[in-house]
Parts: sequence; structure tokens; C-alpha cells
Amino acid sequence: MYDEEGDEIVELVLNFYPFDNSVQIINTKKGKNLLRRVQLPPLKLEMLQIGNIVNIFSKLLYIRDCAPITRRTLFKNQQSIIIDYVTGGEVIGLELVAPDAVKKWRKCLGATDPAEAAPGTLRSLYGENILKNVAHGCNTLEDATQMIELFFGYDKGVPRVPFRATFKDCSCCIIKPHAVIDGNVGAILEVIATSTKFFIAAIAMFSVKLTNAEEFYEIYKGVLPEYEAMCIHLAEGKCVALEVKCNEPSLNCVCEFRKLCGPRDPDLARQLYPDSIRAQYGKTILHNAVHCTDLPEDGETEVEYFFKLLAND
Repeated sequence: MYDEEGDEIVELVLNFYPFDNSVQIINTKKGKNLLRRVQLPPLKLEMLQIGNIVNIFSKLLYIRDCAPITRRTLFKNQQSIIIDYVTGGEVIGLELVAPDAVKKWRKCLGATDPAEAAPGTLRSLYGENILKNVAHGCNTLEDATQMIELFFGYDKGVPRVPFRATFKDCSCCIIKPHAVIDGNVGAILEVIATSTKFFIAAIAMFSVKLTNAEEFYEIYKGVLPEYEAMCIHLAEGKCVALEVKCNEPSLNCVCEFRKLCGPRDPDLARQLYPDSIRAQYGKTILHNAVHCTDLPEDGETEVEYFFKLLAND
């Protein structure tokens, strides 16, 4: 607790009695009660999580730790809370590759408690408390290997964690290999997510074989002079496939998303639609940042090609 009179941070012991919802606060340094035991109905056990701030009679208390016996007693309950939180919505799983990747990722994340994380780390920037601390990071290479197998492994040819694509009222977006190499994946995802008109229903990274690229782009064969170059580029590096849907179901997702992507020629896009994805991240007609579904009737088919056919290949 911050003591305004003494201009200092004071460490206190808070005792909570769940059977009658009463609290007691002790200043151990001075050896006296700061607050004698009193009932406080608004305070709930679920609020007393490490990293949370609780308001007790207009005093804001930051929960830094708990006693060992309390930790043991609440461990199972805490584990249940974490599982409920992680399974309460969509999550994104990433396999990060680098020399000494486990150590580097944990350094990038910062301390488990965002309040103790170093400035500039992900948890210090975006974390709220120990539960809502942005992302999980494995402690050892063995743990990381098991986690990768859990999320990205296959059981009898079927992904253990299935893709959540809906295959309905959607458009397909492929972030091309050059944009992945240039480090523009995050920026492109941000353009889509912050557009207010769209949301990303499914996302996955793929390494596409040349035969698959030729099959996927087959409708452009004989139509676009750069057809062969398009196929080669899609197969020469990793790409990121998205199922994009409109927040407003009455809109035609394919047509609306094509507007956000902009014209195929990035130079033309920069003149006519400077805020479009291709205007910002495209280089040439071939390296134009993203592929998006052109025909309204092809949205579901293109999404199925990646999230059904290639995902199970």
C-alpha cells in the first residue's frame, strides 16, 4: 500500500476469512492492526489473485504474494481458474524458431507478474495481472517440444487441435511469403483487426507445395500473365492463411475485403487507396502483400482449400 503521509510503499498482511467475508490488515513492521477484523461483503475470494489490486475502505492494496499454506490450499482452485480463462475464448498458438528460442521468448515476455516485468517486455506493455499476462512461455526445451506436439501434432492424420474455420460467409486472405520475410504479418493482421468491418475467424501458417499453389491459383491460368510466377512465389516460402469474416452478416465479405486489400498493383493502390493493405505493404504486382478471394462464390472454396485440404495433408 502507498502511504501518502510517509511517501512510501508499505508492506501489509491481509487475512481474509471466506466463511464470513471478513478481513484483517496487519502492519507487520509496526506490529499492529491497520484494520481490525471487519466484514466486507463486496470483497470476494476470487478477487484475491496475485497481481490484482483490491479496494478496501478506499485504500488500494496490491496483492504481491500469498503465504505458503495459502498457496498450497489455493493451488487446485488457481489451476481451475487458469484453465477456465484459457478455454474461455480463442487463443493463438505459435511455434517460434531461433537459437536458444525458449530463453529468448521468456526474455521477450518478461516476468510472469506484469508488475515486475522489465519495461518494454510484452507483459509490461500489455499484461494486467498474473492470470491475464498476455502469453504463455515454456521453461525448458522439453516442455516446449511437448507443447508444440500438443497444439500442432497429428493423430492418425488429423490435427489434435482442429482449425476453427467456419467455411461460411467468408473470404480467404493469404499473406504472401515476401510479406512474411519482411516482417509485415503483424502489421497486416492489425489493419484487418482494427478495420471495424472484419474479424479473423481462423489463421494458420503453411508451406505450400508448387503443385498445390498451381491448383489453388488455377482460375488465373491463362488469365494473368504472371500466373506461373505467382505459383512459384507462393511455394518458395511460408505464407499465412486467414479466414476473414464481416462483423455485419448482411455484407458481402469477399467484395468488402477486396476493397480493404486494394488493387492488385501496389503503385495503383497507393494512388487510389493509400490506406489499403497492398498500398502499404505491396512492392510489385507479384509481391503485392496479400492474395484475397476475387469472386464472391469462391470464398468458402478457397478457405476450405487451406483449412481442410492442406491442413490435413
